[in-house]
Amino acid sequence: MATKLTRPMVLEVDTIDSSSAAGDGATTATTSGDTAMPSPSHSAGSAPEALRLSEIESAHLCPSGRMKMEELFRHWLNVDGTKEMIHALVEDIRNGRELQIDTMAALHSASSLGSAADLNSPSRSPKRPPNYHHFGSSSPSASASNSPLMHGRKKNHVVSLFGDDLQPLSELEKREPVDVVMNDGDQVMDRPISTASSGADSASLSPKSQIPRFYVPGEGRRGRLRGLSNDAIARKTSDIEARFRDFPDGMKVEDFVAVTKDLCGFPSFFNAPFFQKIVNLARPNEVQSPTGSDESLRITKDMFLSYWLKELAPCDDVERFFRVVKQPQNDFIERDDFAPFLHELLKYHPGLEFLAGTPEFQEKYALTVVVRIFYSVDRDSNGKITLRKLRRSNLVDAFNTVDEEEDINKVNAYFSYEHFYVLYCKFWELDTDHDFQLSPDDLARYGGHSLTRIIVDRIFEFGRRPFARVQTLSAEEKKKMSYEDFIYFMLSEEDKSNPISLQYWFELIDTNEDGVIRADEMRIFYRHQMHRMECLGHEVVPFEDILCQMADLLHPAVDGEFYHKDFVKEDKIRVAGVFFNVLFNLSKFIEFEQRDPFLLRQQLAEPELTDWDRYARSEYARLAMEEEGREDDSAMDIDTMDAFWGHY
Repeated sequence: MATKLTRPMVLEVDTIDSSSAAGDGATTATTSGDTAMPSPSHSAGSAPEALRLSEIESAHLCPSGRMKMEELFRHWLNVDGTKEMIHALVEDIRNGRELQIDTMAALHSASSLGSAADLNSPSRSPKRPPNYHHFGSSSPSASASNSPLMHGRKKNHVVSLFGDDLQPLSELEKREPVDVVMNDGDQVMDRPISTASSGADSASLSPKSQIPRFYVPGEGRRGRLRGLSNDAIARKTSDIEARFRDFPDGMKVEDFVAVTKDLCGFPSFFNAPFFQKIVNLARPNEVQSPTGSDESLRITKDMFLSYWLKELAPCDDVERFFRVVKQPQNDFIERDDFAPFLHELLKYHPGLEFLAGTPEFQEKYALTVVVRIFYSVDRDSNGKITLRKLRRSNLVDAFNTVDEEEDINKVNAYFSYEHFYVLYCKFWELDTDHDFQLSPDDLARYGGHSLTRIIVDRIFEFGRRPFARVQTLSAEEKKKMSYEDFIYFMLSEEDKSNPISLQYWFELIDTNEDGVIRADEMRIFYRHQMHRMECLGHEVVPFEDILCQMADLLHPAVDGEFYHKDFVKEDKIRVAGVFFNVLFNLSKFIEFEQRDPFLLRQQLAEPELTDWDRYARSEYARLAMEEEGREDDSAMDIDTMDAFWGHY
C-alpha cells in the first residue's frame, strides 16, 4: 500500500524589496494558493528588522527553515541503511514478527552518526504514549492538570500495582509513532507517521497482510489486558510480598486499608466490603459479615495474590470496580450491591459525621445516592448496571472523588448532602399525611401548581420509575408515587438540559409511543396550558404560533415531527427543555420569556454546573434561611416564656 510522509503546512514569505521596506515596511505572506495576508510583524526599519519574527513563527514562515527541513529530509532518505531499515520493518510486519524499532533506530543512528549529527538532524517523532485510560491510571501530564477525569485524585493514589508496566514492553514498542503537526489554527494534532517504501513493495502486499490482527482467542475482551509478561508478574508479586512482609499471619481488616487504596486503587471506604469479598471467595462455605467486622478474619498473602491474579490483574479500573461491587453470580450491579459501600462511607466520611446520631436520615441519604446513580447510569431503567453502562458513566470517578474530598457538598455527582436535603424536603412538603406516598393531588401542588393536570396524570401512569418498578406495579399502585419515584421526577423536572431528563419527558408527550412527537399530540397538552393562561389573565399564544416557534427552536428534519435526536443535538440540548415547558409548565414558560440577562451571565460563568446543580444550590439556601427563621422564632418564644415566669 503506497504511503507517504505527512509534512507540516508552511507559509512562504515573499522576498522583500528594499525600496518598499524603506517606504512602508509592509511584509506579505502568501500560501500556496497565492493568498496575501499581512505580516505578523510590522516595522519602519530595515528589511531584516521587518522580518523580526518569534522563534516559532520563523520556523514555519521563513523559506530558509523550510529549505533546511527539505534538505535534512532528503539527506535522511539517502543515508546508508535507511532503505534497508524500512524494508526490514515492512518484512517484519508482513511476517507477523515484533517490530524492534528502538534497536534498529539505535543501530541506524550509530551507523550514520558521523554524517547526520553534524547536520543537526531532527530527532525521531515521539512514540504514542501508553493508553493510560486503558490501564486505569492517569498520564503524567494529565495528573498535573485539572483534567475532569482525574478530578479529586491525588498523585500518590495513582495505582502503582496496576500501572504502565502491566503491559509487556514489546506491546508498547509496537505502538505506532506519531507526527505532531501544526494545523492552520495552531492546534496540535497527532497523525500516524507513514512508512516510506517503494510503490512496488506496497503494491505487493495482499489485503490480508495489510490489516493487523485485532483479536486473538483467549486474550480476553475489551477492557482486559493482552497478557502479562513474566517480568511484570514478578514485579507485582514482589510488591504484594513487600506489603505482607510485616503480616506473616495475614492482615486484619484495619491493616488492609493500604492494600485497598494504594495497591488496588479503590476508595478507602471500600476496604471492609472488599476485604470480606476476598474472604468469601477463599472460604465460600463460611457465613461471614457483609462488612468484614469479624476481628478474627485475616487475609494471607497467598489469598490476596490468588484473588489479584484472577479478579484484578486482567482488568482495567472500571472493570475492577464492577467486579468488586457486583455479586459473584451476576454480570450486573443491583441496588442492594451498593449498600455495604455506602454504609462505610457514612461511617467514615468527615462530611457525614453529623448524621451519626440519626440512622433514619443515614438510610434516606444512602437511598438517595443509589437512586441518583441508577437515574444517571441505568438509562433503560431495568434496574441493572452492566459493565457497558458503567463504562459510559462517571461513576468510578465520582467514587474516587468523594473519597478524596472532605466537603461532601462539593461532589455534585450523586453524593452531595445539600442535594439530598433539597430532594427530601421537597418530598416532605408535598407528603402532607407523611405516609411516604404521593398522590396525584399532592404532586399537582409541586412548584406552586406549575404543572398541568394532564401531565401529572401521565407521570403517574407512564413516568419512569427506578429499579424496573414500573413493570411490576398494579394499576392501583401506579396511583401512588414513592420517594424513589419522586427523585426521578424532580431531577427530570429541574434539569431539562440532559439526555436523561429529555427522554423522561419525551416518552410522556409521545402518547402514540411511536418515537416521534407530532402536532396533534402537542395540541392535546397545549390546550390545557392555554386554559391556564386564560384563567390567570396571561396573553394566550395560538398553538400555530407555538408550533412554528418550536420548529425554529429545534429545526427538525421534517416539519411538525420531533424525534428524540432533535432534542439532544449538541447545539440544541441546552434549550430543548423549553419545548416541554411550553406544553405543561406555565411558570417556567413565562420565566423563559422574561429571563434575566444577569442569570444568563451567571450560567456562562459556571459552565461546569448543571441546571440541577444551580437549582439545588439556590433552593438549599432558601430552605436554610427558612429553617434559621423558625429557630429564631422558637428561641424568641422560649425567652418570652422565661421572662413571664420570672415575675412569679
